[in-house]
Amino acid sequence: MDTIKKVERVEVLIAKLLEKYAAEGSNINRIPSPFIQEALRLKDTAPFLDIDSYMYFLSEMSVLILDLGDGAYATFYGLDDWEEGLNIFDYPIPEENGFHLVLDICNADGAITYFSYNSENDNEDILWISTNVEDGPYTRSDLSFIAVLQAIHDNNWNVV
Repeated sequence: MDTIKKVERVEVLIAKLLEKYAAEGSNINRIPSPFIQEALRLKDTAPFLDIDSYMYFLSEMSVLILDLGDGAYATFYGLDDWEEGLNIFDYPIPEENGFHLVLDICNADGAITYFSYNSENDNEDILWISTNVEDGPYTRSDLSFIAVLQAIHDNNWNVV
């Protein structure tokens, strides 16, 4: 039986982020694993996304929007219809450009940085960054999904 592996570091960071920032989303009350079936479906649909930290986050939170203060926010795209445009199943997986959008961070000036997985890099927990989600270009970062969660928690999201 296929399952989603619990990632303790992600669990801790979710709790810290929800404590630190005002949040909206699919499961901010933390019902255990409400999106596990959807996460398993995504894992089957897109094997290149078989990344434990990301799958665990999706199975627990789905959509999450964090108010980072001063007009900045982070949006994690999810597996349900919590808000229009945020359900990753509403788009091709991967997108036509070969990337799968995970989250974006919008700064106080309205500039958005998009974080995506590259479908050509199976099961590689390295996020690619772009300021243009449709046309790129995408730049390979050295950030894993957990590293981005940690950077947001540490208020280092301006440098990502």
